[in-house]
Amino acid sequence: MACALASFIAPASADEPLFRLQDARGDDYGNGTLIYPNRDDMQRGDLDIISLEAERRGGDTWFVVELAQPIRSPVGRVTELGQTPVERIARNGFYTFNVDIYVDTDRIAGSGQTGAVPGRSVAVDRQFAWEKAIVLTPRPDIARTMLQMHFDSQFEEELRARQGKVSKDELRQLQGSSEQRVNDLFFFPTNVRVAGRRIEFQVPEEFLGGAPSPSWGYTTLVTGAELEQTGRPGQLVPPKPVMMTMATARGVRWSQWGIRSDADSATPPVIDIIAPGDEAQKAILSNYDVVSGRLAAVAGVRPDGSATMAGSGEPATPEQLGKIESVTKGSATDARSTPTERRTVPARLRTLNELLEDGLITQAEYNELRRKILAEL
Repeated sequence: MACALASFIAPASADEPLFRLQDARGDDYGNGTLIYPNRDDMQRGDLDIISLEAERRGGDTWFVVELAQPIRSPVGRVTELGQTPVERIARNGFYTFNVDIYVDTDRIAGSGQTGAVPGRSVAVDRQFAWEKAIVLTPRPDIARTMLQMHFDSQFEEELRARQGKVSKDELRQLQGSSEQRVNDLFFFPTNVRVAGRRIEFQVPEEFLGGAPSPSWGYTTLVTGAELEQTGRPGQLVPPKPVMMTMATARGVRWSQWGIRSDADSATPPVIDIIAPGDEAQKAILSNYDVVSGRLAAVAGVRPDGSATMAGSGEPATPEQLGKIESVTKGSATDARSTPTERRTVPARLRTLNELLEDGLITQAEYNELRRKILAEL
């Protein structure tokens, strides 16, 4: 069985590769049920990711994605709605796909985010909870605006649920919070180059917090790009945001992934991930529960093969997750703690000691978290 391979090359100079991850060929079918649309510009292999690598070039960091087939150019294509030249709205040399890279920089399970971009219909496995997300998409400015609007709505809904109404001043503050959240957590590359089967894009090290490390975790998703979403009625802010993600529907469609008649209607629209083998990919993308609302949790890969945390690998309990949350974010879910105590450094250090004693984190993770907590003083 073909499987994903991770290789790490220690840089000898500023222009050397930092890491390279490889994925199996021919597994661009999601959980095994997705069928390519019936259109001439999307064929099997077009969205089949076979490698992800990062390089330092003259002090800059570039990520490089390689697909199984040459990347389709928008030149000469027109949109379905309005017959607009595609190259006018997709200006970076590609238009059929999105690639998300969720980067776990602190290597601590449960520390960070697990939500993926809206519309992907998957989560990131908590063992690879991420601090930074790189979203390569054909219309980065529109995608950024849509994501910020998504957080606007989310924050307003949360505040309205707490206090019943929201003033104009509060709405402006929420919009500022949404913009800051997007700036802190997400990067939409605009310096992009396409050549054959490869697409490379620059990512500032200031955003990542340093050069990409082979000890970090990288969760990589490929989805089809719904390029004209903003032109469809009600789609700029749809009831369920989809962030330019091509959806799924039964049968063979022109602008959607097809799913077989015996496939579940909630099948995620993720066509490929970097995973240790095609069977692992099928299992990961099929492991969701509509009744409970649990999404398929996609695991990442660490190029150096290092583990994520101490322990047996069994799923953490809600209490354990609460402890990790209280240390990494300064908010506890332990009912015995008062609201004031939940935010104090001493309380977080006590919880950190418990995590180490319970075997939920390694000594190295303990040292790093303790350093971060003390740096807040």
